[in-house]
Amino acid sequence: MPIPLRLLDFLDTQVHTRSVGWLMFAVRETINLLLPASCAICERADFRLCPECRLKVHQQLFLPPLGEQLQFYVELPSLQWQLPVSATGIYRNELARAILSFKNQQRYFLAQEFAPFLAATINTACPPRLFDQPTLLVPMPSSVRAVGTRGYRPVQVILQEAQRRGLLAAHTRTAPLLHYRFGHLLSGAQKSKSGAARRGGDSPLIAELSTEPHQPILLIDDVTTTGATLRKAAIACFHAGYDVVGAVVLAYTKPPSDEED
Repeated sequence: MPIPLRLLDFLDTQVHTRSVGWLMFAVRETINLLLPASCAICERADFRLCPECRLKVHQQLFLPPLGEQLQFYVELPSLQWQLPVSATGIYRNELARAILSFKNQQRYFLAQEFAPFLAATINTACPPRLFDQPTLLVPMPSSVRAVGTRGYRPVQVILQEAQRRGLLAAHTRTAPLLHYRFGHLLSGAQKSKSGAARRGGDSPLIAELSTEPHQPILLIDDVTTTGATLRKAAIACFHAGYDVVGAVVLAYTKPPSDEED
């Protein structure tokens, strides 16, 4: 049964009265006193993410069609192939601080800010559905140490938020089929290593064997710098029998020579 318009008007008027405004202010201040909050980016008091920083983060993330600066290739010489990569933003300024807060300061709620942009780029990068096969979204794995510190896997959290809100195409499915080899479980992540160290040595990643021929997959990561992790992940998935159609990342770090003044 629909709510009468008069009742809606009355409720709207009451919510905006000065007395109710003071009551809402008092409730917010009490919550802030018991559970102090600060902006995840600028540390402004009383906000988990202040309106100004939210606007700046949204301005630094992009929806498809993406410009040329947000699309590039990672070379895979051993396979004589190039991995197409799409990024929703460039890792700098407020966006970089938001991602760091999300990953390293347990600002879990920021996944809801990232999810729409990552999901839109994923949907655009997915190939047409063939033979009733879904496209598997394969998140980059986290080391045991990282999961122990954070308590969650950042990339999977964003994908779960996108799935919960119905933002991902119906023919996609998240599949965490990439894992660190036993010897790399504790050290894991490549991001603390130099570029030369990332490019060299055996791959720390291994993929579960595909059970379907020509199963299409998209690699998903939060940040890419040299592309070394995506390269090793793509090779691992290729050797496991998957059809790696590309990669999508939340943000990428531009080489110093490409940075604008």
